[in-house]
Amino acid sequence: MPRSVRIGNAHGFWGDRIEAAAEMLAAEPALDYVTLDFLAEVSMSLLAVQRSREPSAGWPRDVVEVVRSLIPYWSSGGRCRLITNGGGLNPLACAQACQQVLQDAGCGDRVIAIVDGDDVLELLRAETVDAPRRRNLDTNEPLSSVRDRLVTANAYLGAQPLAEALALGADIVITGRVADPSLTVAACAHFHGWAWDDWSRLAGATVAGHLIECGTQVTGGISTDWRSVPNVDRIGFPIVEVAEDASFVVTKPHGTGGWVIEQTVKEQLVYEIGDPGAYLSPDASVSFLSLQVTEEGCDRVRVSGAIGRPAPSTYKVSATYRGGFRAAGELTICGVDAVAKARRAGHAVLERLRHDGATFRESVVECLGAGACDPRGMSEVATEHLTETVLRIAVADDSRDAVERFSRGLMPLITAGPPGTTGYAAGRPRVQPVFRYWPCLIERDRVTPRVEVLASSDPKRQQDSVSGMTLATGGAESMSRAIPAASAVPLTNSGRRSKLSDIATARSGDKGIHANIGVIARRADDFDRLCRHVTIERVAAHLGIDDLDRIQRYELPNLEALNFVIRGILANSLRVDAQGKTLGQVLLMMPLTECL
Repeated sequence: MPRSVRIGNAHGFWGDRIEAAAEMLAAEPALDYVTLDFLAEVSMSLLAVQRSREPSAGWPRDVVEVVRSLIPYWSSGGRCRLITNGGGLNPLACAQACQQVLQDAGCGDRVIAIVDGDDVLELLRAETVDAPRRRNLDTNEPLSSVRDRLVTANAYLGAQPLAEALALGADIVITGRVADPSLTVAACAHFHGWAWDDWSRLAGATVAGHLIECGTQVTGGISTDWRSVPNVDRIGFPIVEVAEDASFVVTKPHGTGGWVIEQTVKEQLVYEIGDPGAYLSPDASVSFLSLQVTEEGCDRVRVSGAIGRPAPSTYKVSATYRGGFRAAGELTICGVDAVAKARRAGHAVLERLRHDGATFRESVVECLGAGACDPRGMSEVATEHLTETVLRIAVADDSRDAVERFSRGLMPLITAGPPGTTGYAAGRPRVQPVFRYWPCLIERDRVTPRVEVLASSDPKRQQDSVSGMTLATGGAESMSRAIPAASAVPLTNSGRRSKLSDIATARSGDKGIHANIGVIARRADDFDRLCRHVTIERVAAHLGIDDLDRIQRYELPNLEALNFVIRGILANSLRVDAQGKTLGQVLLMMPLTECL
C-alpha cells in the first residue's frame, strides 16, 4: 500500500510566526511538504500600495525570513519542499529575493519555481460591457460602478499549475493568488499521481487543506475551550497525513503545545464554508455532509468520506478598489457611568463635526467592553455597573479632508470630555486609504496560469526522488495533558444547562459582507436539541436581525453541527469586529429554552 504524504502548514496569515516552519521541521524533519499561507482577501490591496512605492515590492517580506530560517535544515540534508502563496502580486521578485538569500548562504541548489497568471486586473478594466459574472457576488452591483477605481483583481487559481511546478523538480513553489486549500491539494496530487478529474480524491485533499490553512486554528487556537488547551505558549502547527484514497489524519509535531481532538477538528471544518453540501474550490466542488471524524489516538484525528463533484466552470476573483479614507481613534473612560459618558462623548464629537460641515459616509461609536462585538449592542441599563470602557470612534468618507478633520477633532475630548478620560498617548488617529473588496467570477478559459522555474546557481544539482524516502509515522504525543471528557459540560448551580455554550462550541468568520457561524454539539446526543432549539428565529432574535430571509441554516448531522450564513451582517466595515470573528462567541451566550 502506498504510504501517506505528510504535509505541515506553518503559516496561517501574513503576520504569523516566522519561526514556525523551522520549529516544525526540527521536530518533524521527514515531512514531505510544508505550506505557508500569507494572503487574506484584502492582502492584495495592501501589497498594491507597497508596489506603487517600489516596483520590486508587492509581496510579504516575511517570506524571505521564513526561507532564511530553513537554511540550516536544508544545509543538513533536509528534503522537505515548500509551497507558499507568499508571492502576492509579484511572485518573481519574491522568488528572486529568496534565491539570493539561499545563494548567499551556500544553499543555492534549491530549485525555485513560480506560478502566476492569476492577475486579471487589465482584463476587467478593458471590458466595456457589464458581464453578469462580474457583478459583486455579495451585493449584485455591476462592476462598472467601481471599474475606474480597481486596484487589484486576482483569480483564485487551483492546484494543477502548482503540481506541475513540483513535477519540474521545484523544491520551493511560490505563487500569487491561489485558493488556500490548493496548496495542500497540489502536494497530494503530485505525490499520489491523482488525475485532475478524480473529484473525490481532490475533494478529500481540499478538506485537508481547509483544515490546516489557518495554522493553529485546528490545534486548539481560538477554540471555544481555549482555556483548557495545554501549553498555548508553544502551540503546535498542524500536520496532515493524506493517504492515497484521500482520507487523512490531522496531527501536530511531537513536543508542541495545543491539542488535536475531535472538537477542534470539527470547529475548523465548519469555519467559513457556506453551504456544506457545495463547498466550491477551483479543484473540486466538495460535500462535507458525508465526512466522518474520529479520534484514533493522542493528537490524531482521522477524517474520511469526502465526496467531490466537478470543479466550477469559473474562477472566483478577489478584486479590490479604492473606497475613500478612514480613521479610528480610542480613548479610555473611567468612573461612575463610564459607558454612558463615553457614548455621549463619542456622539458629541460627530455632532460637532457635522455642525462644522464635516459629514461621513460611515461612522460608528463603540464602547469596547460594553457590547461592541454584539450586533445588538448593549443598553445603558445592562452596562451601568461598568466603571471603565474604551471609547472607539471610526469614520470613513470619500473626502480625505473630512476624515482628517475627524482626526483632529477627537483629541479635544482630553479637556472637553467627561472626567476620567485618558489614553491620549497614541496621538491623533491616522488617516488611511480604504480598499474595499469586490468578489466576482471569471471564465476559466480567460485565465492562463504560468509556471516558471528559476535558473539554478548549481548546474550540477541532482534531482532526488521524494517518493522513495522512508518517513516516520506520527506516534504518541510525549507531552502529558488531559482531554476534557464530553460529559464534563459546565452546569449552573441547579445542575441545568442554561446557555448554548453548555451544549455546544462554535466558530465564526467572514465571507465578504456575510458571516458564517458554525455550531457543534459537545455530545452526539445534544445534536437533536441543537436542531430543535437553535432555530433561525432564535438566532435572529439573539443577534438583533429583523429579516429572517437574511439567515440560512444548514444541518451537518454527520458532524453533529449546524452552519448559519448571515447575509450582510458585516456590511459596516468600521465595526471593531469587521470580520465576524466574535459572532460565534456571542451566539454561545444565547439562553437555552426551559425544555432543555
